[in-house]
Amino acid sequence: MNFRRFPKFPLVIALLLLGASPAWAWGPQGHEIIAAIALRELTPAARSHVGRLLGSPVMMVHDSNWADEVRDRRRETGPWLYVDIPLKAGGYQPRRDCPQRDCVVAQIEKDARLLSDRGLSDGARAEALRFLIHFVGDAHQPLHAQDNGDRGGNDVAVRMGRRRISLHRLWDSDVVAALGRDGERVADDIAGSISPAQRRAWSSGTAGQWAAEAHAIARDRIYPEVGERQELRLPRDYALRQVPATRQQLAKAGVRLAWLLNTSLK
Repeated sequence: MNFRRFPKFPLVIALLLLGASPAWAWGPQGHEIIAAIALRELTPAARSHVGRLLGSPVMMVHDSNWADEVRDRRRETGPWLYVDIPLKAGGYQPRRDCPQRDCVVAQIEKDARLLSDRGLSDGARAEALRFLIHFVGDAHQPLHAQDNGDRGGNDVAVRMGRRRISLHRLWDSDVVAALGRDGERVADDIAGSISPAQRRAWSSGTAGQWAAEAHAIARDRIYPEVGERQELRLPRDYALRQVPATRQQLAKAGVRLAWLLNTSLK
């Protein structure tokens, strides 16, 4: 998918080029890359429905961070961005990890149902779609699927050279920025590298299973270097070392978002 086929949105392009982000899952750049990958994977029917609900298919990319943008005035949505799976757990358990149905897994399930309901107003379905675009990305961010008593890594201070940031922000923004400053090119490159076998394998599963995969990355790849420390020093090339895992999570999120939309918008 080439963004040049669609109208330009200055805010989107600026964020993609700057690679800046607040401490939210994947940050703007990551969510826009996921949405751009998904847009390439949509069926004609799903693309048409997305265009009708959002105004244009490319608005998927523009609206991919809407859930973060409304969080300050819709405080109830805060818990919908993550799921607290105990770090040492083997996977996701609904009764333990989302007992009140107030987590990203339950919200993905809910919004997929709302989007599929043709009896609802276009406004209600459009809101469900905007949430769904963002939440599928959140479910694939490893620090949004683990609980180690550190608020998803926000309480873990990381030093890399002269920089001092949180572990959460490192995984929100730095690991995505390591893929390249041109978000459009990154999205095209990742989408072009997805094999037919990967596309078939990833177009399945549940939100709980996707979150469990992200949790396993936090448990097995990220936290062995962290341990129980609240402050640690990491090598300056840490983000570059995470490129394979980051690319794969963004690719999976894009393919799975498209699969979910293609299924919900037949």
